Formats: sequence, structure tokens, C-alpha cells
Amino acid sequence: MLLPRLAPPLAGALPRVLRGICTAAPPPPPKPLSPSELSTISALLPRLLSAGHVSAAGRLLSAALLLPGSLERLPLPALAAHLASLPTLSAAFALLTALRHHPSRPSPLPLASPLLDSLLSQRRARDAASVLRWLCRPDSPRRPDAETYAAAVAGLCRLEDPRAALAALREMAADGLQASPELREAVRDAMMQDARIEEAWALEEAMRLPETGKVVELVDKLLS
Repeated sequence: MLLPRLAPPLAGALPRVLRGICTAAPPPPPKPLSPSELSTISALLPRLLSAGHVSAAGRLLSAALLLPGSLERLPLPALAAHLASLPTLSAAFALLTALRHHPSRPSPLPLASPLLDSLLSQRRARDAASVLRWLCRPDSPRRPDAETYAAAVAGLCRLEDPRAALAALREMAADGLQASPELREAVRDAMMQDARIEEAWALEEAMRLPETGKVVELVDKLLS
């Protein structure tokens, strides 16, 4: 006897609830960060990192990137320069990992590319190579673009680390990107300085081909 008494009121209430859900106004879109808020966040991130509060810095960056336009407006190159000034890359990889797990999947290149440039300018070839490897991971939200690859390969050649330069060139070719004449020359000269003259000429010839599969094949042999 209880169900028949409840059924009529529920039957009348359900359509009203559904109408309310369907006609409710959507929440207003989030507003971009104001200039003062951008300045505050930009000043706070390096202070948190220097004080060892890396997880808090990651949460702050992640929260800021939920708002529209933040990726383009935040001074990420300055943040990258600060990260490169720290003795280890633990803070840098913590922030990059926060980007990897971010719900909007933002590109890490605005932070990773200037970080790579700063490390190369400081002659930290091993650290620069590790940043590039992170970008090429299967779970990376964005692989390097042509400019980032070129900077990495040329910089590693300049720092006389031909093996790391070849590894970067291999990833670049695997993405179907061709090396410029200047980059081909840099790779060739680095290999010649490593006393690998025949391999240098063979690789330069492969880099001239329109298809990049030959470069991948040849570099795999050289690295093995």
C-alpha cells in the first residue's frame, strides 16, 4: 500500500525536476587571469621552487593552466631559465609531469623548449638530452617540434656529444622531419671529430633523401 501512495507525487515531481535540469543556465565560463594575478603567480612559482615546495608549485601551475589563455600569457621561458639555474632537474621534471597529468593536456613545449635551450647554453649536455628523452616518451602530451629537435641536435653537436645528437636526430627522423642543410653539416662535422668519417658521409647522404626512414635505420646501426 505504500508504493501506490508515493507513485502519484513522484510522477508529478519527476517532470518538474527534468525541466529544471534542462532549462538551468550553464555556469559562466572561467575568466582569464588578470595582469596582477599573472604577475603574482609568475613571482610565486620561482620562490616556491627555490624553497623546495615543488609539489605546491606544480599545483599552482596546474591550477593556473585551467584558466583560458594561461599557457600563452604565463612567462614560461623565465620559469624555464630559473629551473635551469637549479642544481638538479628534479623540480623541472616535477612541473613537466604535472603538465603530463593535467586534465586539459597542455603542450609542454612552451616550458620544455626554453629549458632545453638554457641547459645547452650552460653546456649541460646530459641534462638537455634527458629533457628531450622525456618529450619523446610514449606518454608525453606533445613530442618535440622541428625547431626543438633542431636546437637539440645542433646544441649536442656543439657540445661534442655525438651519441646524444644522433639519438635526437633519430627521434626527429622517426617523426618524419628532415634536417636542414645547416643541421646536416653540424651532424657531419661532429661525427668527423669523433673519427667516424665514412659513417658521417653516409649519414649526410641519407639526410638528403626526401624520406626519413633511411636515417632512422642508419642511426640505429650507429647507436648499436
